[in-house]
Amino acid sequence: MGRRQSAIKILKIFLYICLSVAALSVFCAVGAWSWLRWQYHLPSEQVVIQQFGSHKADYIRFVNLLQKDPSAAFIDSNGSVDIDGIHSRFVPEYRDLIRKIGAKFVNIGRDGSMEFTLWGFGCTICSDSFMGVLYLPKDHTVATSVWRPTVVTSLASEKLPQRNGSVDTGFYVVPIEPEWFIYRSEYQE
Repeated sequence: MGRRQSAIKILKIFLYICLSVAALSVFCAVGAWSWLRWQYHLPSEQVVIQQFGSHKADYIRFVNLLQKDPSAAFIDSNGSVDIDGIHSRFVPEYRDLIRKIGAKFVNIGRDGSMEFTLWGFGCTICSDSFMGVLYLPKDHTVATSVWRPTVVTSLASEKLPQRNGSVDTGFYVVPIEPEWFIYRSEYQE
């Protein structure tokens, strides 16, 4: 009887460990799924337009500063300017403006375009989906842009071109003012 009780006790401990590992695995899977859903959530066009209207002076100031800084190609949320992929420099004024606007990062194109990315998520092994405000100067040249903008009437998923049940790869824009657009960029892996 002693051996049997000892075996039952070990079996119970093993069962508790297995159940704990299973529960932890489910919790991690649900957490990862929830985090990705939160990151991929894109707001409505009205939210982006309101955000632009609320911070228009900051956007204009940022554009004016960046037009005087030919070395800037990418600015992260901390105000660090990526110069050549290896070297960077910190610009406190960029950090202050990027935080006021609420941008994740800013891409500056060789054609003078500026993408203020506000929402979205992307990674090396997954599809990318971003939304924000685009400044496109009147004298830009599409040939030097990384993305060729496609003007659409709405950035809602159901209104954009589809592929495999998702929004197709592209850079979609809706004009809001001369030189200013809201954009949605999609890259499907």
